[in-house]
Amino acid sequence: MKKLAKWLTLCLLVTLLVSCGTTEPEPVEVTEPPSGEATLTAAEQWAKENGVGPWTPETEDWAAIEAAAKEEGSVVVYSNSSKIEKLIEPWAALYPEIKMEGGDTDDIAVKMSAEQEAGNVVGDIWFNSDGHLLYGEFMPNQWAWWYLPPGVVEEEVTAERPYAMTRRSVDVIGYNNEINPEGCPLTNWWQLTEPELKGKFYMEDPISDSSTTAKIALIVEHADEMAAAYESLYGKEWTTDEAYSEDVANAGYLFLRKLAQNEPGIQPGGDEVDAAFATLGMDPSVEPGYGWTGLSSYENTMEGELAMAPCYGLEPVVGILKATYAAIANNAPHPNAAKLFIRFLLTEEGFDPWNKMGAYPAAEGLPIAEGMPPRDELKLWPSDDLFAYQNLSPIRDFWALSLLAP
Repeated sequence: MKKLAKWLTLCLLVTLLVSCGTTEPEPVEVTEPPSGEATLTAAEQWAKENGVGPWTPETEDWAAIEAAAKEEGSVVVYSNSSKIEKLIEPWAALYPEIKMEGGDTDDIAVKMSAEQEAGNVVGDIWFNSDGHLLYGEFMPNQWAWWYLPPGVVEEEVTAERPYAMTRRSVDVIGYNNEINPEGCPLTNWWQLTEPELKGKFYMEDPISDSSTTAKIALIVEHADEMAAAYESLYGKEWTTDEAYSEDVANAGYLFLRKLAQNEPGIQPGGDEVDAAFATLGMDPSVEPGYGWTGLSSYENTMEGELAMAPCYGLEPVVGILKATYAAIANNAPHPNAAKLFIRFLLTEEGFDPWNKMGAYPAAEGLPIAEGMPPRDELKLWPSDDLFAYQNLSPIRDFWALSLLAP
């Protein structure tokens, strides 16, 4: 009966996953400015008239933009960070005639896509992570346009990845430094899949949270490095592992299978992940485990509120580098104010609320927080949001099936 129940559960889960849509989307191509007499879509016409996306000018008349923004009177910003409230005062000091509205907003992608589909656009600015949705849905549907103010340099902004980034945040494998004062006991990511740590690795849910799925997609994308790390730890090829089978496409997928089968402690949010392994005063005779968490949590450790420290010496990589983006909504009601606000975000003052442990500025020339190691000193996998979007379904499905496997 137990086998039958497990088989029925597996069939139900697969059915649900398929019904949610597991078709891999077509690769997204960046829209180039139409030439000659080519007919523009309504969205492209709006972008051209407002100088965003492919029609971003090489120079801007900022005095004219500011005057137009004052006539608009406000800018509506949808942000996934409560720290956005810290910009109200400095923004008002610079532009008292332009009210900043919106603020910390839940389900930004859902909200902005609904506004676009309804033709009732309220929000001007996407100030959010979830780049897999920005590139995978908003870009091909022309719901949000990129805008990097002329003169601002971001090395990672390219024709294929044109959206401006406001910051790069670091996620790491954290350990409890109160119980392990001599440093992180781990040296290799594959150790997280070993029986000694069964149920002792804490993370958010890749099935219900697409941002977490996008994170584990990097493991699949960097399969060659995962293979090298496996051989470094065990002295043999990853294909010799007992969990390997023909449906495991690469070493990244093998890691996900073994991690899922090691019963990770799935938590509802980042605070709960930290609490699970890095609460102060935990019993030192019990293995506290490890967590996939933001390096920003180390600031709480420095303030004496947590016992999380990053495992800096891991193979194949210390952690991942996530991106937060700023984009202008198609048909934004306040396009000039939106341009001003994005330029403001990419200044030292605009970045200040996030210039803490765990974050790097995306724009060149801005200072980093005290205590942050120089970016080139940490081996990090930068997020690849388009790859993540194109592979969300197969990776999520593989993870779900691995959880149910014996």
